[in-house]
Amino acid sequence: MPRPPRYRPRDASRRRGWIYLAVIAFILVDVLLIICALGGRGADTAPEPSRPIPTFTPSEQTPTPTAEAAVSNAIPSTRLLSALDATTAWRATTGECPTASATPEISTDAGATWQATDATSDVQVTALQQLNVVTESLVELVGLSAADCTPQFVRSFVAGADYSDYPSQLASEWYIDPADRSIVHSPAGTQAASCSTVVALAARADEEEDSAAVLCDDTQVFTTGDSGTTWASPIQVSGAVNIAVTPMGYIVATVGLPDCKGVQLAVLTTEQQSVQQTGCLAVDLPTEIMQDNVAISEAGGTVWVWAGDSVQRSIDWGRTWQ
Repeated sequence: MPRPPRYRPRDASRRRGWIYLAVIAFILVDVLLIICALGGRGADTAPEPSRPIPTFTPSEQTPTPTAEAAVSNAIPSTRLLSALDATTAWRATTGECPTASATPEISTDAGATWQATDATSDVQVTALQQLNVVTESLVELVGLSAADCTPQFVRSFVAGADYSDYPSQLASEWYIDPADRSIVHSPAGTQAASCSTVVALAARADEEEDSAAVLCDDTQVFTTGDSGTTWASPIQVSGAVNIAVTPMGYIVATVGLPDCKGVQLAVLTTEQQSVQQTGCLAVDLPTEIMQDNVAISEAGGTVWVWAGDSVQRSIDWGRTWQ
């Protein structure tokens, strides 16, 4: 008896066709995703355009204008300030060696409270010239030895609970020796400054550690990109009293300007060699009082200013303050 024919669904070949098409479509989509991913990676590695510098708008400011004249002769500040981020910063006062003790203070609550430390008792350093917070526990100081007032490099790895002297590290540091303010010490050694009297130094501690800016007593700012071997043309910053590093270049604290009774901030860009005012911190003190009592620092987009009796912070370059 003949075997009956095997049953085959009528649409078997059609189903196979759809399967082939689905596989091909999957492969095509996969290839497109790979191409997009590679393209996106290339976009990520492209240079990011420079962030625009905030523009100062008088209508955004509330401080009362002042009729006082801007500072025309800057003097060294008696205050130092170094911020790590939006909540942690160090500050210190300084003065003549050997009478000015090195007792820097740390705040970890955005400046609400400050805890004093004592580097003078530990290593006999006085008259701090540089203050640099590196991590939550590491802080570095350049001061003057109580014994002979020569420069001294000091570190604390425990947030100021204990300090140690590291004389071999001094050669690689940026600092100004007040015994001769016409000289800048950089990682490349001793260099002639761009003026006869440097009153403030802002040195980069990142990959551009050979770059720095100095503020001279005539309120001119000079920048260098080769550890002080050469200096760019001066930039006049009327009323300048102190300077600090920012990702865009430098930020300058000025006093005595007509539109700000207090501390006016100005951003200095090294690429454009220009200065732009950004904001004002109202401080009800005479210009001559603030002239050597203003310190400034920037970290992670937060600007810290120590003027008057308090330290204030701004996350919008001085338009508003906390």
